[in-house]
Amino acid sequence: MDVSKSINCKEIRDCDVVDSNGEKVGRINDLTFTFEGALRLKQFILGGSRWEEFLESAGFRPDKDPVLSADLITKIGDTVQLKTNVNSLKTTLDEGAIGMDELRWSDITKMDIFDKDDEKIGRAVDVDFETDGTACLIVGGGLVEETLESVGIKSDVDILLPTKHIVAIRGKIVLDVSKEDLRLTMDQALENPEVKKAKELPADKRAAVKVRLYY
Repeated sequence: MDVSKSINCKEIRDCDVVDSNGEKVGRINDLTFTFEGALRLKQFILGGSRWEEFLESAGFRPDKDPVLSADLITKIGDTVQLKTNVNSLKTTLDEGAIGMDELRWSDITKMDIFDKDDEKIGRAVDVDFETDGTACLIVGGGLVEETLESVGIKSDVDILLPTKHIVAIRGKIVLDVSKEDLRLTMDQALENPEVKKAKELPADKRAAVKVRLYY
């Protein structure tokens, strides 16, 4: 899978999904991950039009959203490109389409994040993909919000934490680092030129800045 630019799941949901015939087949409704020492993309759940989604949620028609294995995706960029056509995909009604070990993106982004001493440090805001395909957590709230406020910049800054620092996901996300270590690492990372440049601009003119920790 080729990731042409650093992109998060919220941005991926805005992309059209194009099959091997060049046809637009929908958009991403949700994503699933497995966790084995790091988050790894497993599948995409493909949604139809907003009207179709409404009918499904209201119970007027069965939920027949196709499920895409990450292996079927050739490229993620301005569109999500597939190497198959939509008719060959499983749906969320098929038994075993989504494994018991899979975590939905929509559930991950509701979870709080705790350090190695079980102290809450924030929450999961999103999952970001780097160009090499590796996944990072976008961390917000709590310590992150306090730190960004203390340096005079809060909006349009994403704090990215490699998911290799996750120890467990069990209704909450547990890291292998301490709150203090994370604070020091963040302070150092926020010294990069991109952040300094963003601080000098009015809030309405700042481009999104991604600050990567532990790189």
